[in-house]
Order: sequence, then C-alpha cells, then structure tokens
Amino acid sequence: MNFKTTYTLFGILGVVLFVFVWTLWLGPTDGERTAYVLPSMHREGSPLEPKDITRVEIERSQPNTEKIVFVRDSSSSRWRIVEPRDYPANNTAIDALVRQIYNARQEEQADVLNNPQQYGLEPPTEVITLIKETEPRREVKLNIGETSPGAEKAVIYVTSSDRKEVMAVKKSELDEVTKSLAEFRARDLLSSATGDIQEFALSERNKGKIVKGPVELKKSSEERWVYVQPPYGDAQDKGTNPAGNDKPPDNVEAALTDLTNLKVENSKDFIKDDVADLGQYHLDPAKNDILRIEVERVEALNTDEKGDKKKETKKIALLVGISEKVGANKDQYYAYVEDPKHKDVVAISANNVARLLKLLDKPDALRDRNLVALGFRKPDAIDIENGYGLLEFRRVPSSSSTAGGASAQENWKLWRGDKSYTVDATVMQNLISALTAPNQVEGFVDDPVMKKTLLPEKPDAIVRIWADSLPTEEKKEEKKDEKKDEKKDEKKEKKPEPKDKGKPAFTLAFGRLQENKAAVERKRGDDKTGTVVFVPARLRDQVFEGPLAYLDKQLPSFNPDRSDATKNVTKLTLTRDGTTYEISRENKPDAPWKIDKPSDFAGRTADRTTIQTILNDLNNLRAVRIETDKAPEPAKLVQWGLDKPPLKAVVTLMQDNKPKTFDFDFGKESGDKSGVYLRTSLQDMIVVAGNNVVNDLKRELQDPTVWHFDASKVQEVKLTGWIALQKPLGRNTPLTLTFK
Repeated sequence: MNFKTTYTLFGILGVVLFVFVWTLWLGPTDGERTAYVLPSMHREGSPLEPKDITRVEIERSQPNTEKIVFVRDSSSSRWRIVEPRDYPANNTAIDALVRQIYNARQEEQADVLNNPQQYGLEPPTEVITLIKETEPRREVKLNIGETSPGAEKAVIYVTSSDRKEVMAVKKSELDEVTKSLAEFRARDLLSSATGDIQEFALSERNKGKIVKGPVELKKSSEERWVYVQPPYGDAQDKGTNPAGNDKPPDNVEAALTDLTNLKVENSKDFIKDDVADLGQYHLDPAKNDILRIEVERVEALNTDEKGDKKKETKKIALLVGISEKVGANKDQYYAYVEDPKHKDVVAISANNVARLLKLLDKPDALRDRNLVALGFRKPDAIDIENGYGLLEFRRVPSSSSTAGGASAQENWKLWRGDKSYTVDATVMQNLISALTAPNQVEGFVDDPVMKKTLLPEKPDAIVRIWADSLPTEEKKEEKKDEKKDEKKDEKKEKKPEPKDKGKPAFTLAFGRLQENKAAVERKRGDDKTGTVVFVPARLRDQVFEGPLAYLDKQLPSFNPDRSDATKNVTKLTLTRDGTTYEISRENKPDAPWKIDKPSDFAGRTADRTTIQTILNDLNNLRAVRIETDKAPEPAKLVQWGLDKPPLKAVVTLMQDNKPKTFDFDFGKESGDKSGVYLRTSLQDMIVVAGNNVVNDLKRELQDPTVWHFDASKVQEVKLTGWIALQKPLGRNTPLTLTFK
C-alpha cells in the first residue's frame, strides 16, 4: 500500500468521526428522544407521578376565557374545585385528566410540521399546569392546540414545558383536556359510597312545616343500624331490594343505595348556579312541597395519638322540589344541596326519589324482621328458662379432629346444674335455625298498653344467646396443669361460660299468644328496653320444650368398638317367652357360638349372623323417644312393663380379663306403638326402642346350616337321582354323576 492510499483512508475516517461527533453534539436530548410529551415526569430517580400532583390549573382562551383550578386535600386525597368558584369535584374525572397528561405520548405516525401557529399553539387555546406543592416543588405545563378532523384517527396538537416542538397525541388518549367545568363537578350529591353514610333522615315539608316524617336512622357503635325517629329500635341491615318504585326499600342497604343513586346523571343537568329565586324551580320552602334528605358521611379516616382510627364526618342536606316533575319527559325533579353561600340547582331522576317517598309513607319498612341476626358470628351458648327450669346449652369441640389439621367437629351439651348431657345435634341445629331464620317477624307491637297485656312481668320463657363468646381451646390448655395434684376421679367436667355472661348477643322474652302468633320482646346486648314483635307460634312451642326433647337419642354402647359389637363378647343371655337362652363362645374372633341353655339345645351351634345382628343392635341403640332421664318410681316400672320385663338381654364382655355384664330390659309396647319401653344398665334413662330391635331379638338362634365341611378339601362329588328321566329310556335304576 502506497502513502497516497493511506492518507486517503485516514482522511475518510476523520470525516466519519467528525460527522459522528457533530451528530452527538446537535442531536436530540434525552428528553427529546422519548415518546412522552412530558418526559421529566418519568425521569429515572425523580419521577413526578400522578399521586404527587396536588394542584391543577387550567387556563382557557377559547371558546371563552376561563380559569379552572383543582386542589387535592392532603388528608382525604379528594379533589375540590376552587376556581372559578368553590365546587365539589368529580375525583374520578380529575384523576383521569392527570393520568392522561402523565401518559401522553407523541403519535409517531402523524405528519406534523414544527409550526405552532399553524396548529393553534401560538398562543395555545388551553394551558394545563400540574403542580406538586410539597418540597421540592415541581410543575409541568401542557399547551393544548387544535384538534384534527375525524374520529378514530383524530389527534390533539400540543407542546409542553419539556418539549417545545409541536407534537400530535391521539385524541382518544387525551380527551379529558376537552371537558367543560361541569364535567369536572361532582355528580354525587350526598355520597359516592353506601359505606360512608353514618346517618340519614328524610322528611317532607309543605310551607315550612313537616307533613311526613322524619324518618331518621343512624349507625350505632356496634356498626348496626337503629331507628332514631320513629323510635322503632333495630333496623334490618340487609335483605332483598324490591323491584319497581311502588314499594319502599325493605332494608338499610337498599335505602343507602337509593341515597347514593341521587346524582346528576348528565352535565347538562347542572341547571343554574347561585339561584336567587328558588320558586322558579319549585324549591321555595314557603310555597312548594320539599323532600329534605340529610346524611352524615365519612370524609376522612384519621389516626389519633394512640393509633386508633377516627372518622371525620360531614353533614349534608339535599332539598328536592317534589311538587312538580320537570324535564322533556317529565321524569326529573329540581334539587339543590343546602349551602349558606350558594344555591346551585340541578335536575335529578324522579325514579331515584320515588322509593324514598314511599319510605316516608311507610316508615316502618326498614324495621328488623329477623328475630336473631348474628351475621358471621356463630352461637356458642344458649340459655332457656321455661317451665322445666334452666336449660344451659354450650357448644363444645369433639375430642377427635378431622384429617389435614382441620378444626374438630363442634357438638353441643346440655347442663342442668352440675350434670351434663350429650345433645342431639339435629335437634339443636333445628333450634338454632328456628331462632335465626330470616324474616320471621310477622309484626310489631308499639302500643304500651298492648305490650303489658302480651308480656307479663314474668315472661313465659326467656332465651339468651351468646355468639363467639366461649374460651378457646388454647386458653383451656393453659389452665390444664393448674391442679396437677388432683386425682382423676375427683375431677368433674366444668361447664364453659361466656366471657361476658351479663351481655348476651340477644335476649328473647316470650309472652302470650295472639291469633296463632307469639309475642316476644327482643333485646340486643345489654339494652335496657327492647322491641316487641310477633313470631310464629311454633317457635314458642319449640322454646317451651323440656330437656328430654334435646337429649341425644343415641344410647351408650357396651362395646367401645361400634363397628364390631362382637369383639371381646363371650356370652349372650336372652329371656323371651318365659325361656332363657344362653349362648357363649371362647374369646376368639373366629370361635363358634354354642347354645348352653336350655338343656334341649345344649351343644348346638348358634347362628353367627343372628348373634352378630343382635349384638350390633344392642351396641348401637338409638331411642325413638326418651321417656325420662331419671330412675323411675316402681309404679312407673309396672306401668311400662319393666318390673318383670317379658324380653331381656344380658351381654357379657371381657374387660381386663374380667367379665362385665350389661342388661337390656324390654317392656310393654308404647302407647303410640312406635316401639317398646327399654331400660339399660348403661344409664338411668327410660326410652322407647324401635320395633326392629325387638324383632331381631326374637329371631331363630340355631344355626340353620345342615352340613358343615371345608369346600377347599373336597376331592370328589357324586350325584345320584333322576329316576323319572331314566324310565322312558327303559331303565329302573337312578343315574349317577361323578365329578373328581
């Protein structure tokens, strides 16, 4: 290679390097290389995010000169319009505006010349400033120009404080900037969320006087709703919201929904601000019928010095001119939110007001028609005082736990004094279901004279219900070792008691019957006074039941192994029809059962299936009915045929190599013929046992098998017969078939 070529190549390389450096020097900045209209808001390490913006200023020159300012409240994070005047703001619309500006990106496909005047940007038709007022203070500006024709492909031409060149942004991605002041105003008149309302009151006024109502309800400290006026007590929190406008709401949740539905549905329904003559809009309280709706709603949740949440609330009143419907279809009312400074009239849907007017006509529509409403809580203690004394029911976990570490099945026990009884789970569930069934209140008693008539000073029965009130198993375990020196036989099962015994969730005092309905006074917690209601008479009958109706009808078993009642049983004695049968075997699973008595049957084999059936029946006895839970008088034993039982069974079971016997005495047939009276040595109760058990005890005891042999050892089978088939063949000898 000669020197001339070398110089030429180095010259070309120098030119390339110069062009590269020049391009870097004059090329786009970091901000200009991004597609964002406001790249500084996305700067790595120090972004300016929508949540940081606390003030938005909009200055418009077209079609009219105006300035709109939004300010965000630091405690509630809610926006408010402060210019051109103070208005409640539509938080969703303003948040959407800020979010669109934050995300605004240049449309690369648009053919744009860098000529601001051509696109209405010199001067701009609108300037939007986003400001972060906290330190370090920051602000950005977006200049809005013209909008191109078309629909789907339309763009808005903009410049920004970050980028001076003209950019095109899809209109669909920046349409919030075109909204009018009315579209940024709050549409919700009373509250945007039902959960924020803590209290509400309705009244209808004519010429300044209340003609209907007030109907006033408030949320109590226990987060339940109660009537203030009229003094109706508890209100029903939830329920079915009836369709149509011809009925009032039947629960508080439905009423709150109706209240939050009172809103301006279209920006054109902001009729006129700062009205001087309300009579023009049927809103003059001295002349027109006015529906006044007041609510107290939560504005913010603050934390005090102790860390407790404190609700900051605000009272708001909406006045609706109900004397005349307005609008093109006559389906709206004029209304305004009460404000000492401004009276801004709006139009709202008459349908959204209709059910609230019906509530004024029927103020008791929201009364609690659930006798007992526990929500997600579970009853775990129930006391019933009736003609049988005090019945104390307690929910207790069973000793066995479910697979996979799940919680143990929950059972109930009945205490009478210091003695406990196992409760029939089905009967107990029926009681709980009857008490907590929804909407079973059939009427209310408000007249004081009628209350005294229906509810005597000493109620006919009292039911107290506690929910989630008993100590947990963990707490019981902590106390388990407190008395280690006590002997096991000295320990007694202790009745669990509610943590707040004096404050049941509900107290129900049952009074007199009237037209097949029972009067009940319902109290919550430690309320001094309650609400008197009517419930179906059958509930009263259920509460009047004695302890025997609740006891578990499953009788104790003599054999711990319920699946195999024959295990360790060596003897069964049956006395029936004046004859005693004794059947015994060795204490081995496969040992045969032999009849020992009577002597005529001695040595014969008993039917294994029959003996197993009888023992299973006796080991799994379930009473049809419990007649008494105490040892009866001799006269009663005679009446039931248990002084000299015609049918008797005695089971002998080997325990610790010692025989133990269990007696079963079957007496006369019960009056309703559902079974026979039964007394066992396992408990003091006298019960009625089903007829199926008696029938099994009377079965044939002998083994009906004619011939026993081991089929696996058979080597040959010979069958001889069929003479009738042989004679037509001229043969008089039987046919013999042999199988080997």
